[in-house]
Amino acid sequence: MKFGFMLLPRNLDETREVARIGDAAGYHWMGVADSPTVYQDSFLHQLEVARATERIRIGPMVTHLVARHPVIVGNLLATFNEFTGGRGMAAIGTGNSAARGLGLAPATMAELEEGVGALESYWRGEPAAYSSTTYPDSRIPGTGFARTRPELLVAADGPRGTELAGRVGDGLFYGGTLDADVIARRVAAVRTRGGSRSVWVGPSASVRATKDEVRDDLGAMIVAMANRAFRGDLSDRNLPAEIERDVREMWRRYDYAFHADNSRPANLDVVTPALADYLIDHLCVWGDEDRWRARLDRLEADGCDGVMFIMGQADQAAALREITERLVALGRLPAPVAG
Repeated sequence: MKFGFMLLPRNLDETREVARIGDAAGYHWMGVADSPTVYQDSFLHQLEVARATERIRIGPMVTHLVARHPVIVGNLLATFNEFTGGRGMAAIGTGNSAARGLGLAPATMAELEEGVGALESYWRGEPAAYSSTTYPDSRIPGTGFARTRPELLVAADGPRGTELAGRVGDGLFYGGTLDADVIARRVAAVRTRGGSRSVWVGPSASVRATKDEVRDDLGAMIVAMANRAFRGDLSDRNLPAEIERDVREMWRRYDYAFHADNSRPANLDVVTPALADYLIDHLCVWGDEDRWRARLDRLEADGCDGVMFIMGQADQAAALREITERLVALGRLPAPVAG
């Protein structure tokens, strides 16, 4: 099983430091959050990651086709993939914070499917049509110029999105509950059509030993976990009724101007203590070595090819060092070379 991590692009010095730690440790993939209402530009930070590293795959986490047209996203991804000698690896979804933060509706599943098709056609140099609420009846002209295609995962946590990931792109980036029954359904939905599509899962991560300590460690990311993982139809998430009520209240009160921002944790009071505990248990890898080992072993047994740790800590470099030490202790990453 491969490992990656997602960084919040707050400043370039932090991005460079985190990138170098991850590259040296042997992580497969570094995602850079693409939420421009809160953070700095994802794609510029990705370029700086490429400059600071040699091996790690890099891409937006998660990009979308709501505030940017497919030709813009396609050009960015292909150009970056060429600049880095094929190290591009992106996740694309309907748009959550980036769309809702602007008062725009996320893309529908049909729009996302058409958008991925438009990206593929653009990369082949073929004409493509794309129609959505934001871009009605737009067209990309055929150029005959083939571009360097990156690896592209469809980001989804619900049943319709995971079924889509079984039809288009290279696999699934799953950001939902770690409930084993739900993950089994998601993996099956991607793999039923055969092929070599991969499944990555994106939990938050903490090495803290108690839930109180995890809440302090992750801060506003606790709220963001609920916001990103529980959207749309909740009927296939195995949520207890009382937790579903808390999730719907969170939807009503969540402020996207403060999305996952530990420096301005204005959303912390929109999550009840019961929901916070549920999120830690179901959307986070946390605790001591035994708890980590059990969770990672189960994800691997369930058919996950990779784990992308979503970091939300105030000190992201320190958090990645702690996560790396834990993975090394578990034999999941190679031990650092002495000297």
